[in-house]
Amino acid sequence: MKLLKHINSKLATAAVFTALLLSACNDDFFEIEDPSGIEDTQMWEDEGAIGLLLNKTYALVIPQWPVLGSIHNTSDELNNANTAFLYGTLTENSVTDIGSAPGINTNRYSDVRRCNLAIEGINSSQTLTTAARRSLKGQFFFLRGYTYFKFVRLYGGVPLILRAQGQAETDLAVPRAKTSEVIAQIAADMDSAAAYLPPSWSGADVGRATRAAALAVKGKAYLYWASPQFNPNNIASRWDDAYKACKEAYDACVTDGYSLLPGYGSIFLTEDNKEVLIVRKYNTSKDLGTNLENITRPFSETTTGGGSNQPTWNLVQAYTMRNGLPITDASSGYNNVQFWQNRDPRFNATIAFNGDVWALSGKAGRKQWSYKGVLDETGSTIVTGFYCKKLTNPTLTPAQAVYNSNSGGGNGMDWIEMRFAEVIMNLAECANEKDNLTEAKDLVRAIRKRAGIIEGAFDYGLAVATDKASMRTLLLNERQVEFAFENMRNFDLRRTRNLGLITPRLSYIASPKAPYVAGTGTDVTKIYLDKISPNGSKPRDTANLDNLAVYTAMFNIEAVSLEGANGISLPDKYYVYPLPTVFTRTPVIQQTIGWSGGTFDPYQ
Repeated sequence: MKLLKHINSKLATAAVFTALLLSACNDDFFEIEDPSGIEDTQMWEDEGAIGLLLNKTYALVIPQWPVLGSIHNTSDELNNANTAFLYGTLTENSVTDIGSAPGINTNRYSDVRRCNLAIEGINSSQTLTTAARRSLKGQFFFLRGYTYFKFVRLYGGVPLILRAQGQAETDLAVPRAKTSEVIAQIAADMDSAAAYLPPSWSGADVGRATRAAALAVKGKAYLYWASPQFNPNNIASRWDDAYKACKEAYDACVTDGYSLLPGYGSIFLTEDNKEVLIVRKYNTSKDLGTNLENITRPFSETTTGGGSNQPTWNLVQAYTMRNGLPITDASSGYNNVQFWQNRDPRFNATIAFNGDVWALSGKAGRKQWSYKGVLDETGSTIVTGFYCKKLTNPTLTPAQAVYNSNSGGGNGMDWIEMRFAEVIMNLAECANEKDNLTEAKDLVRAIRKRAGIIEGAFDYGLAVATDKASMRTLLLNERQVEFAFENMRNFDLRRTRNLGLITPRLSYIASPKAPYVAGTGTDVTKIYLDKISPNGSKPRDTANLDNLAVYTAMFNIEAVSLEGANGISLPDKYYVYPLPTVFTRTPVIQQTIGWSGGTFDPYQ
């Protein structure tokens, strides 16, 4: 079997899937025709054919790099945003992850059906070896459970379909199951997966679902069910279940060799490291590349593009100091002018600021500048005053950074959907909710030690958490910085019912202060920051910005809202999204309460 990076072998794939891609559908959303040979009983005697179906299912189910500016990628974290989400104008057809129309390309129940067909087909096989049967079934159970997890965290209860419905059936519309029933099914699928899956894979199969990954998703599903999003009345028994499942996942990870990578800044640069639990593989080929590097870098280090994934001032302020204390703490030592000094090392691994040393394109000692008028960047690409280091490979040249669908390129960076650090944080949250503050702190302490925060007099900053409520605040902030740019912030704020923490996104762009000016010129009364002096350097490059007097003499800086005249509006109904109307035009499927015509209660 080959992993995602091998699924685009066009000749092999075409033999099984061409007819599927061309198949038609009738008006029933759940009736997904599949005259491709997948339902041919002979297919289930051919391990290679099942493997092709499995590879395609991985490709459809495992998330890709987030779409910048999508609803789920929108928060107070970066410049790209979905304004309909931020300004409260989402409609019943805004969140279409589950499907937008009948058909295999627009209906994600096609992913469920693939898994159902495979599980049933493998069970019916007369020739598959026991080892092959277990391996294949385990992966399809995982992929079905993960598909339902992606559904439930957005919509709550959804139609629960556990068999491949046939074309002869006359009533294929299925009512929504209770959210609790979907959570229970996810747990059952992940238990089945864990029973069949190995602790690790080798060779070309590295990156497939493992036993620990399945248990981690089970724990995460129970965490969602226990969290305020679906548990506004804080039913304690749900936290008991979540703790048990998350502890089981944590123990499995430790037993199976998962661990925190020592260098936080290398997590995305070190492929297949021991922290990675769920991953989508990329490379620099034309079929499986990504333009992430080119769009994230500053304009000056690209051939075209640049300026996406820019951190906001909101995110910058979320990082603690090196001693672990929040910047609002009187003992933190925070300097609100030279904000970059003595911060949590994850800040320096993630965020580039004006004057920061960032050796892009292999340029040792290179400094990044983002003040107004800097000639290296175009004004339109400086949005927040900051850039994202975390998702870039500094060794690449601007030409190498570009991905072209015809020739490849880019950084080929894998998308890590889940890593061991999240398992640790999930368990810490459950422990805290079960009034075990000591255990919660022990778990977070491991995260902060890896980050490089010092113990000092404040126990890595954990001393500020003295009870359950204060630890909740610390945990949410810790997730914000640990998982910055990993598509977690929006989901975490919805899960914990903290969308109200999203305030207007802020830029923090420096402006040169007279006599310093941007650009070049001949006025002897001015100091041109971009002009090469007779000694071969520019005034900005020799300035010691860590000297407060020098910095304040050169720059003014202020926070400015990126929202313009728009106000942030995030209504409570956003915590559980509506099903698209392609579902609810079927009378047996109810819409979610809080939305137009909604009668379905997602809290049961």
